[in-house]
Amino acid sequence: MSPEAHEVAVRATGVDMFFGTPENRVTALRQADFEARRGELIMLVGPSGCGKTTLLSVIAGTLTPQAGSVEVFGRRLDGLGQEALTAFRRRHLGFVFQSFNLIPTLSVLENVMVPLLIQGRPYAEARERALAMLGKVGLEGREEGRPNALSGGQQQRVAIARALVHEPPLIICDEPTSALDKDTGAQIMQIVRDLSRSPERCVVVVTHDHRIFRFADRIAEMEDGRISRVVDDPKLLDTTHL
Repeated sequence: MSPEAHEVAVRATGVDMFFGTPENRVTALRQADFEARRGELIMLVGPSGCGKTTLLSVIAGTLTPQAGSVEVFGRRLDGLGQEALTAFRRRHLGFVFQSFNLIPTLSVLENVMVPLLIQGRPYAEARERALAMLGKVGLEGREEGRPNALSGGQQQRVAIARALVHEPPLIICDEPTSALDKDTGAQIMQIVRDLSRSPERCVVVVTHDHRIFRFADRIAEMEDGRISRVVDDPKLLDTTHL
């Protein structure tokens, strides 16, 4: 195996994804190829309807493509049974959503503990690790409050803490700053970027938010269901058509 192969965290090859009947088929991905590296933050950008979120879902294993292969940290996802796929996601993936998806009836601390408890970790261990992660994202003193008592930026920090508390290798963020103001969005992305700086981790971000492109190591531009190009220097990306 080449040294380059060891650097690859995510590899999607020749992925097709369509919805509907043969008579009314909508093609979301067509022979899409995508790679993300260990220790990087890569963004998926492009106009609405180009396939970004669908590709993200295929990488996460929540959608199974009709053709092609998907490999995450050396494990082929296509072809896995549902039970094995669910177990893989629990251990290897962390999700940060646009709408935060926090559980309003649980405290901030309890929200962050959820992934560990689902994995069967002891309550005391889950609590200790959740407290430590909330400290890392700057939410000490907010542990016992409810999510609806927090600002949007604070809720997104809780979502990041929840996504990272079980130390997953792959972090997937779907429009993480679209509901945030410029300064708060920048603070959130700095946290995410710092957390991506590990050879054992990779962060993939889907976004329309031009303000945060500068936090990416690389940007993959999508068009008509496939990656049209990958830009190594985000400052060189022409955003006028996105």
